[in-house]
Amino acid sequence: MQDEAIRWGPATLADVARRADVSKSTVSRALSNDPTLNIRDETRLRIKAAAHELGYMPNSNARSLRLARSWCVAFVVPELQNPVFGQTIDGAHRAAADRGYSMLIAPVEASPAHDELARNIVLGSRVDGILLNTLEYPKFLADTSALQARMVLVNRQTGADGEHCVLLDNEAGARLAVQELAKLGHRRIAYMPTSSVSWVSQRRREGYHLGMKAVGLEGEERIMPECEADLAAAEVCAAEILASPNRPTAIVAWNILLAVGVTRAARRLGIAVPEDLSVISLNDSSAAQMMTPQVSAVRLPLFQLGWQAACLLIDLIEGKPVAPEPVVLTPECVILRETTGPAPS
Repeated sequence: MQDEAIRWGPATLADVARRADVSKSTVSRALSNDPTLNIRDETRLRIKAAAHELGYMPNSNARSLRLARSWCVAFVVPELQNPVFGQTIDGAHRAAADRGYSMLIAPVEASPAHDELARNIVLGSRVDGILLNTLEYPKFLADTSALQARMVLVNRQTGADGEHCVLLDNEAGARLAVQELAKLGHRRIAYMPTSSVSWVSQRRREGYHLGMKAVGLEGEERIMPECEADLAAAEVCAAEILASPNRPTAIVAWNILLAVGVTRAARRLGIAVPEDLSVISLNDSSAAQMMTPQVSAVRLPLFQLGWQAACLLIDLIEGKPVAPEPVVLTPECVILRETTGPAPS
């Protein structure tokens, strides 16, 4: 122990190996969780204990140079303000950190040059792989593929050969919302879509139609005019529909912002929520409980979406076998809060 007492500077791999009484290569492989390393659990624990006692920190630069990897992945999202993306990013970040990777967040709208975004991320940032969340930029997808970057689509599917994706069952979420409202006695159930033409938008609209059919209301569907995913726009759009004589008694809204726009329009028109009008959002977040009234919502596994996507991407990076089929996550439940109630008589 005398050599450790007079050592200056941070602990090295050799210091840990000496303390654990194993070779440096064994220490390196044990601390990087090398699945091919065949050692006893007692030895593995002794190595980790030695590293902890000495305060050993792996040299990430040396590891990157040795393996020609950056140990960093990028998560590309359309925006950062949307709380839905925040939950998904959180799940991805946790999974990446557990596997020893850092994560770069790249909001598309923050880049002045979309044409060079893929090249800047893949080559400029030297990431090992990319997560793409609900992006609708065909050129970005094409550029990323051309650069032969490992890629996982998050809540998005193109149908291209060899693509890997983790999806929410958006159709099931919309069906669940319609069925819950039907249980409360509602028959005039409308759907409030966003103006986005995304893959998610198409799935949710289809889910609404399937839900109406499942509860025997086929032919009574009512699609409200499309509007921007913006609170003010949703309020204007909802006011027009709610002022009509044959207004709906329930609305399934694309997201929480649209749902809140509906409740504000109803309040302005003197329509009581939920006594005269019920509203359900097709995603849930902590913001739903902060609204007045609190918004009922379909809870989707957003954290798990990010977690599964990051795990899949890292498996691809590390050359592990992965299933070719998309990973599909089902809705968790419907949370009934203050914006839903029995249909008015």
